[in-house]
Amino acid sequence: MKKSLLFIVLILTFLNTKAQEEIEWVSFEEAIELNKETPKLILIDVYTDWCGWCKKLDKVTYKNEEII
Repeated sequence: MKKSLLFIVLILTFLNTKAQEEIEWVSFEEAIELNKETPKLILIDVYTDWCGWCKKLDKVTYKNEEII
């Protein structure tokens, strides 16, 4: 798999009552299986190592408690 186009899936946990400190990243296949058990929104994050906006997402957006 090309490193520059790695697919990562984020399952948004809106109904989670306990606070999380970081996002739980899972594979695409695992996200599909988890979604069958507990339907939630799925975000597919496509990024590259050289992308400035991708790095900003990691540093700012994905650290935000509301997003987690």
